[in-house]
Amino acid sequence: MLSNKEFLQKQFTTSEISEKDWQKINNDIRFIEMMTKSTKEKGCRLIVSGGYAVDGSIGQITRPHRDIDLQIYGQEDGEELVKNFIASVKIGEPSFSEIELKDKGRQEYYHSFFAEGNELGSDIYYIRVTGNPFDQEKYIIKKDGSYSERQAYNSVQVVLEGIVFEAINPTSELVDKIYKRKMRGDAPKLKHDQDIENLKLITNAKIVETRLAEIGRN
Repeated sequence: MLSNKEFLQKQFTTSEISEKDWQKINNDIRFIEMMTKSTKEKGCRLIVSGGYAVDGSIGQITRPHRDIDLQIYGQEDGEELVKNFIASVKIGEPSFSEIELKDKGRQEYYHSFFAEGNELGSDIYYIRVTGNPFDQEKYIIKKDGSYSERQAYNSVQVVLEGIVFEAINPTSELVDKIYKRKMRGDAPKLKHDQDIENLKLITNAKIVETRLAEIGRN
């Protein structure tokens, strides 16, 4: 008889993954591992979002991934910190030596960067917070210096291909994807359709509906 985990694994939708895709996936996961280590050493917290967060919550690779979405929370200004994180990764892993960091500027809630090189692409969002980044909740320091409302981190610890990292929890990830599709009007993408259907298998539909209704009222 199948266990619950084995039953779920048979229900998940997966896409074809080539040998080249697997090489990139292994490279991406190694980058996540090294960035997690580098940020933690400096007192910052790294949380993965997007496709790798979905697969992390599921516990298996379900499709190829074009990029890596990383959120980094810290108490200092992010510009020099993120440069140092990338420099540390490049020193620690020669295969990442060609990575270049592009500063995309300070937005209202985060400082945006893009790391590219060695067949890797990563959107990096540095979010400055007032307290310990490893607390359960946070106040974000916005671009104008004011604070956001108190927010939960909404994350879970996951294991993917043997690597442990922190990821946005599946409920929050599903709410975000449905919001962008149905409320914000983003163009549909097959990979997001797959992620949404897979996330529905491991989340509570009533909680998701409630969260979406709250967004709609705000």
